[in-house]
Amino acid sequence: MPEIFNPVDDLIAEQALVDALVADFTEDDWNRMASYCTTWTFKDVICHIAFFDYCAVELLAGRGESVNAVADAASEQDEHCHVMAFRDQSGADILNWWREQRTLMTASFLELGPKGRVPWAAGIPPMSVRSLASARLMELWAHSVDLYDALGIDPVVKERITSTLFLSWQGRPNMYNVNGLAFDPEIPMYLELTLPSGELWTKGEPNDQNYIKGSAKDWALVAIRRRNWMDTGLEVVGDEARTYAGIVQTYAEEPALGRSQNRPEGGATPPLRTLSGRSWGRGGRRRNRGRCRSLRRGRARCARAPPARIPAPCRKEPPGRVRRTAARRSVPERLA
Repeated sequence: MPEIFNPVDDLIAEQALVDALVADFTEDDWNRMASYCTTWTFKDVICHIAFFDYCAVELLAGRGESVNAVADAASEQDEHCHVMAFRDQSGADILNWWREQRTLMTASFLELGPKGRVPWAAGIPPMSVRSLASARLMELWAHSVDLYDALGIDPVVKERITSTLFLSWQGRPNMYNVNGLAFDPEIPMYLELTLPSGELWTKGEPNDQNYIKGSAKDWALVAIRRRNWMDTGLEVVGDEARTYAGIVQTYAEEPALGRSQNRPEGGATPPLRTLSGRSWGRGGRRRNRGRCRSLRRGRARCARAPPARIPAPCRKEPPGRVRRTAARRSVPERLA
């Protein structure tokens, strides 16, 4: 019997948590609007996750050459990144489909093992099974925040948030590249984050010139571009630290237009983003021709997904500081 490994165990736990959140939804609930993209309902969010879990299943089984090739063969997507083949399905049907696909995906992860290789983005060498599982975990948690925020529930963060934190650190060179900035590894940077357990998660060497300290939850929300760091309790000290906090992202996309208000003073003018199912890898800048945009004539909308990338919902709010419009509620007991 295949042995479970991290982060597949964490991914299974996060899937169960999100499932518990949506399991009792009525069809009216499924048709509520999610946060960060004015065209996505709760059903669209889960359908998006299920659809790319399906793509992962196909690629893990050797049926396809890239995620976009598999996705294009399975369903058309409109300019808002809706998966058109499933638009007429009920929320309950979409949930059952997600349960089926995620089970097949995790079983494939275990069968291939952490060092197995799987093709993902066209033109990029296959990634490890462990990396793909980590990327799927990050994207699932990011989209769960879209649901929690729309429901007025404080996003749930567990110790497994370390996968997202790692991507936020590992991808620093690429973050600078895609924002037109030079990355200098000689400039000291220190990241010190407190996990829900109280344990510290750190990267870099401690110094008093550039550092970011605070809760892992705050930093993870910034890293998935759901919060502006200035709206959090993070302690961000130093010009380099402020630049890093302004451009951090946990996906390998070139940012989209409209994030200038989210940068530190004197920093770059990075556009917004698309959430990718591929984790950060080595190499230089990857170019794309399309992306999810947060601002277009003052309205939030999503563009067609770029080649070899996974679309994601855009922000509802402009890219400046987040305006909190709903009272925050604690998570229901069944999700604790």
